[in-house]
Amino acid sequence: MSTGGSSGSPRADAKMVEDAQRALVAFSGVPAAAVSGEAGAETEIDLNDFMSLRRPQNIMSGISSGMQSVGKGVLGGAAALIAAPVVGARSEGIGGFAKGLGAGLCAAVALPVAGAAVGITQIARGAYNTPEAIMEANAGKRWDSHRRVWVAEDLVQESLKLSECSDEDILEKARERAKARGEAPGLEGALGGGGGVTGVTGVASTEYYDALDVAPTATAAEIKRSYYLLARKLHPDKNPDDPEAHQKFQRIGEAYQVLSDETLRKKYDERGKDGLKDHAFVDPSAFFAMLFGSDQMEGLVGRLQLATLAAAGADLTKDERRLLQERRVGRLAVKLAAMLQGYVDANGDDAKIKSFEGHIRAMADHLVTASYGDIMLHTIGFVYEKQSLEYQTDPVGGMGTWADLGFRANYARMEQMGKRMQSQFNALGAGMRVISTMRAADTEAKAAQGGGGDESAAEAAMAKRQKDVLNHVMEAIWNASALDIEATVRKVCDKVLHDFSVSKEVRGRRAKGLEIMGQIFQAVKAPEGKGDRMRDVEEAMRKAFMGSEEDGAESD
Repeated sequence: MSTGGSSGSPRADAKMVEDAQRALVAFSGVPAAAVSGEAGAETEIDLNDFMSLRRPQNIMSGISSGMQSVGKGVLGGAAALIAAPVVGARSEGIGGFAKGLGAGLCAAVALPVAGAAVGITQIARGAYNTPEAIMEANAGKRWDSHRRVWVAEDLVQESLKLSECSDEDILEKARERAKARGEAPGLEGALGGGGGVTGVTGVASTEYYDALDVAPTATAAEIKRSYYLLARKLHPDKNPDDPEAHQKFQRIGEAYQVLSDETLRKKYDERGKDGLKDHAFVDPSAFFAMLFGSDQMEGLVGRLQLATLAAAGADLTKDERRLLQERRVGRLAVKLAAMLQGYVDANGDDAKIKSFEGHIRAMADHLVTASYGDIMLHTIGFVYEKQSLEYQTDPVGGMGTWADLGFRANYARMEQMGKRMQSQFNALGAGMRVISTMRAADTEAKAAQGGGGDESAAEAAMAKRQKDVLNHVMEAIWNASALDIEATVRKVCDKVLHDFSVSKEVRGRRAKGLEIMGQIFQAVKAPEGKGDRMRDVEEAMRKAFMGSEEDGAESD
């Protein structure tokens, strides 16, 4: 089989695209049962999801919350007035229509009144909280949107808090819940993949099983989880002093490509490596980095949410997802403060500042060689620079004055907001292009069949569009990860720049050092001759989702 960017069989590509789309759904944190509408699906319902009764930060927050509640009340009443009679008529005829109309009229009156009452309450609460908000913001405290209180960030206490438990403790609870329901934990469960055993106890060779530290009877979920853990442990980025690191990583990647694919695994179990002579292996690094993030970047962005999905699946509760994200931000803030200490200690010494800049530039030159290294560094650098400028010019809680009426700080905020909106539109656009391309492929396939063509002609028409669909799915995955990175890095900077465990003078130096880091990261360029990144990731992605289903089709 070719390892280039050529499209596989139509059925294989269609299944892969479907799996990738399901991965995106799981990545968003929506339980699969809720998406599919299965009966008995458990969902976390909160009154605040309809009409917000949470404590508003200030008058502006109160007005926003109040207007949303009023709007939801009006829309809910209108929807009930229309829907209730229709539902009643379908179930009980004329009598049901009358009952539904009565219920709808009641809801049409009650819901807007309730929405207005909540809205007025929220606006009043916001006005009452405004003096406190002004005082706390000027003191440099941050608003905790989850607990709805003002907090003084303290990275020393953050470090102690992180040591109380581990992420693995939280992830293990999610895995146990999945197992209790008979589902596969991790990415396998999120994709809805099976977790069955092959049923083979006697195999021709156990070399690949030994490489992944699993038994020949291991389930697909166990193989995938073992590979994920071993790959993170043995990745060359984490073992720069081990001359055999690349070889070890390639070995488990090769084992995973075989054992994660049902057809290849069967051949291997029956004949060992002799059954795989015609199979061409691909480097798993590109796909691993795209989904789970490069280990080289972990000190800057932490574990991406897709990696968390791979570790625990979509079974994490809302509170568990929040706690994992808080721990991720806390760890990164402690690391970023440590990196900035070189600039803080320089205290204006030009020689020491140049040494700091040289260290950051060397780090950037190393990180840019990772998969998506240049794009990720540019994204991180943009947030670093804008967060720094916002803090340095913000007269409320920052180092700025009212000489410019806060214009520069607000401009930095607007630039970040614009970047976030661009990423959101890009992700939405990629999703729409997936739908559009799939519809076009379906139309062409039906036209081919309607024109007297056979099934193979319809498949050929569908195959023309599969590569485009795959590219759009990959684009959506990257934009989702980019939003994850931007939001996380922004919160990290907030913690570092509003850390009450150090003086305001130190926080000001951190801000200046952060600005320098951001400028260096944005200026870095990928090495020449790096190759077609998207083509490599496409092929690695095809192998990860499909394995040799393509190989089987091509070998027939």
